Amino acid sequence: MLKIISVLGLSLLWLAAGAQVQSRTITPKNQGSVITAGEVPEFTFYVPDKASAARFGLVKGNQSIWFSALKAVCKPEGKGLKYTLTGKFLEKGKLTFEVLPLYQTDGVIIRVNGENMPDSLSLFWAFGAACGKTQKEVQSGLNPSDCKNNVFVVERNGVILYYPKGGLHDFSVFYTMFPIETSAVLSDAHKQNSPLELFNSGHKTDAQALSGMFPIKNGQNYYCSFYKPASNYDVNYYRLSSVFEETKAGKPQDH
Repeated sequence: MLKIISVLGLSLLWLAAGAQVQSRTITPKNQGSVITAGEVPEFTFYVPDKASAARFGLVKGNQSIWFSALKAVCKPEGKGLKYTLTGKFLEKGKLTFEVLPLYQTDGVIIRVNGENMPDSLSLFWAFGAACGKTQKEVQSGLNPSDCKNNVFVVERNGVILYYPKGGLHDFSVFYTMFPIETSAVLSDAHKQNSPLELFNSGHKTDAQALSGMFPIKNGQNYYCSFYKPASNYDVNYYRLSSVFEETKAGKPQDH
């Protein structure tokens, strides 16, 4: 189970370090829903209301960077996207992100793999900013203004995000799942200058997000999934590798 420290068609592109442009979309299962994708792995999930946003970075000792500080190549892979990330922080290594839309529900499954990376490296993630508004009403991304009244609950080896949708007692839910080695904390979405700043920011804020990290080793596959709950997609982390292979092969199964 996750260790929660505190809980309440596309063209090939080379991206210079530092750019942060959300210019791609992944088409999920249901009409009217859309997943926006950055030129580095950053995603916002409209299902069709904004159900969450996620961004990623790297941590090495007391140093950390967002993916936007790396060089990235993004190209289509089936109905999804494949990112290849390189840069000084990875030394001579590279990190590959493969992102595929789920067939069973609105969401994605992600496979992460690294080669020739330095030792003691962790993949960092941040998740939240669900506000129940449409894509026309709010911007993509992990915006503090969209994080109000987000509630995160651990269930098995995943996280459920409850977020307001309309009235005071009208809430929707969105799920995410990360590797079981993940350590996670409630964080202050106002403080995103670096991944470690966010991770260490504390939960006393009007804009709570969930952030976490897990160690990554060369040659191993790691999986994440972000999705709207559905009766035919009830999975745990150990089944995500099978889900990914089925999805990539275009032969999805109910789970």
